Amino acid sequence: MIETLEYAVDNRELILSAIKPEEHESIIKRAKDTWVEFEPEASEERRLVGIDSSWNSIPYQGFYIYAVDAVAVLGNGKYLVKPSFEVGLGTLAVRSGEDYFSSPELALESKGMEYEFEQAKSCLGSADCVLVDGSILARYYDRKQHKEGSFYDRAKELMAQEGLLYVSKKSYSNAALHGTLGDMFYYNRMSFDPGFSSPHIDRTGVSVSYVRLARDSPCIRIEVPGRVGSSDIQRIMSLLKGSSVDGYPYVLRLAHESGKISHDEMLSLANLLGLEAELGGRQVLGE
Repeated sequence: MIETLEYAVDNRELILSAIKPEEHESIIKRAKDTWVEFEPEASEERRLVGIDSSWNSIPYQGFYIYAVDAVAVLGNGKYLVKPSFEVGLGTLAVRSGEDYFSSPELALESKGMEYEFEQAKSCLGSADCVLVDGSILARYYDRKQHKEGSFYDRAKELMAQEGLLYVSKKSYSNAALHGTLGDMFYYNRMSFDPGFSSPHIDRTGVSVSYVRLARDSPCIRIEVPGRVGSSDIQRIMSLLKGSSVDGYPYVLRLAHESGKISHDEMLSLANLLGLEAELGGRQVLGE
């Protein structure tokens, strides 16, 4: 570790050169060409619900104890529908070809996406807009079918539903600008004013746009099932404006906090199940 730190200090400029704006001038210009300045005005109060999932695990010798959940939270902090959740023990293995390998991150993330899908279906029709944290285009592992696919393939029935948005505060996709870094990097650097990028249609039929709801706030990425235009993005921004804090929808902040499964909570689960005496937990590493 000492050698790694020494290398980082000695090569600081070289490492950071990858994100210097002057190294990406042509892509930033392309981002400016697709950016539409727009100052949203908050629309009349709407009933919004935020959906988010969380997961965590503790490894032992031969298995994990894990927990995963998803919640749908209104602006007053109450659940619109009952949370979806699972607590269990297992290897969290996924299949690749004829072999299985342990991948707790992929297995639990995919389970969380399943639960978000269930929560979204339950909420549609009971709120003016359903906001789901993350991407409908993200990779998905179907544990029943033992194969990788896309969450869109599973959730494509949502494509015909109105009032559904997927919102990401982080994104590494470069599908819009085709730069060496993610599109969000360029949109965050070419302007500090409210606005949005001209929506582009993914090959699956999902419309994608990067939007900034308030000056000096980071962009967020929104995905809308189906084809939408600039006027639709403006309407969505006005819908979100009145219930956002620092440019991010408040109901998604609430959902994140309400559903978060912390390490301390996992330790409590392990203790409740009598696993504190089980050999091979992370405690052998002093963690």
